[in-house]
Amino acid sequence: MVVMSIIFLMQEGMPGAEYNVIVRKVFDDEEEGYEFYNNYAKGKGFSVRINYCEWDIGHNERILQHFVCSCQGFREEKELKRENKKRKPRNITRFGCPTRLVIARDQNTGQWHVKDFICEHNHPMVEQDLACLLRSHRRIRDEQKADIVAMQISGIRKHQIMDIMEMLYGGYDKVGFTKRDLYYFCHCNKVQTVATGDAQTVISYLTMQM
Repeated sequence: MVVMSIIFLMQEGMPGAEYNVIVRKVFDDEEEGYEFYNNYAKGKGFSVRINYCEWDIGHNERILQHFVCSCQGFREEKELKRENKKRKPRNITRFGCPTRLVIARDQNTGQWHVKDFICEHNHPMVEQDLACLLRSHRRIRDEQKADIVAMQISGIRKHQIMDIMEMLYGGYDKVGFTKRDLYYFCHCNKVQTVATGDAQTVISYLTMQM
């Protein structure tokens, strides 16, 4: 359903028609709303993040959710002016972009409707073939995780695993995640494995690090 909605928006190609379609959208829950907006963002060439939410009086359920462009906001001024920097400062990635989708929960039906939608950006979009590498669109799928763990246990280095993935999927942009994502997953998986006490797997990990 979400995919068909995105295809429809791409075919329309008209900002006014696109706006009218989106503001009439209704979702079963906030996760479905995020999935819709994230797919929409991928088609346009930008990344999204969850920025803000409101809860009911008892703080039991969310009633309002803001999804924004990842370029929303600005870096804190203290970070820009900090003199004693041990690390090289990261590139500026926030430009105060106003783009957002706000959805609210109807207390009677439990469904979520669009309360606010702004589609104007103040920065260039990423080329379509590179949009999959933006943060909210990157994901290591379960079957890929299984392959990565299997290759690690076999003694294959992480940079070699990434090379194999690129060959399997036909290029870096087709894998669905970056080398940094791979390293982070391997680290988290190693920590979890040690924590659960799988002795044989722990020995394999330690052997690989020697």
